[in-house]
Amino acid sequence: MPNDELVSRIVEEVLRRLNRPPVSVPPLPGHRRIMVVVTGGTIGARAALEGLAHLKKKRGVGLEYFILFSRSATAIHSPEKWGQELQAVEVLVEGENSRGRNTEVLKLCDLVVVPILTRTTAARLASLLLDSAAAEVLVDALMRGLPVVAARDAADPTGEGFARLGMNRGHPALVQAMKDNLEKIAGYGVTLVSAGELGCVLEERIQRLAGHETTPQPLLEEKNVPESLYQLPEVLSRVPAVEQRSDRRMVITRMELGALVNNNGVVRIPRGTLVTPLAWDIIRDAGWRVEEI
Repeated sequence: MPNDELVSRIVEEVLRRLNRPPVSVPPLPGHRRIMVVVTGGTIGARAALEGLAHLKKKRGVGLEYFILFSRSATAIHSPEKWGQELQAVEVLVEGENSRGRNTEVLKLCDLVVVPILTRTTAARLASLLLDSAAAEVLVDALMRGLPVVAARDAADPTGEGFARLGMNRGHPALVQAMKDNLEKIAGYGVTLVSAGELGCVLEERIQRLAGHETTPQPLLEEKNVPESLYQLPEVLSRVPAVEQRSDRRMVITRMELGALVNNNGVVRIPRGTLVTPLAWDIIRDAGWRVEEI
């Protein structure tokens, strides 16, 4: 490989990593990360997107979306629009910025959702043909034991969407083959739902996951709530996650909360600490208790 080409590739990779948005690790208790795999279909797309957006609006900062677009999806749907409507943390596009990042993001997520499962992707999954980023991510998710939920509308030849397009007159053997693909991937562990049900089913899945965690204790009495949303009550404590400095006040953002909250939903804050508005919103939304020590 010529030196110029090698240098160009290294520079490209460095820039890609520098431009990558930060992700807090470990995730905050009660918060969920969902990987949204978008493939190139249209049937049920609007209903699925609205369901995901409604779930994000309902759960707020407690839910984070990461989106992966297949090559074919970018010809039909706008990655920018989906990213904005779902307030996505990161939007990956196959062949552009997804190389190697798919696996990294998948390791951070609790669930995977396919808002538009196409006939092509269903056939790939049924045959375990991992020649696309979408198919590979979905199989990897199943092998990791992650819940995978897919809207079947764009892959079900007996659905209303195909009838509206006049594509409900296929030979019985062809229709049965497509139905067999859906049955096979359901047997692999994929939960198949209608696009209109997607948001509700995801919410149920999230609640099931929450059932395996310790329920956070409620906030203390009103005196424990700071007068200002920007500063918590003064406490004496040395917290490893926050740098102690004598000449300036410590600041806690949402990135540090994961190290400050225990399994009982108690947040321990040192004296004079400033807490960013977003971090305080997370504490309130999660119902965590601020402990003075």
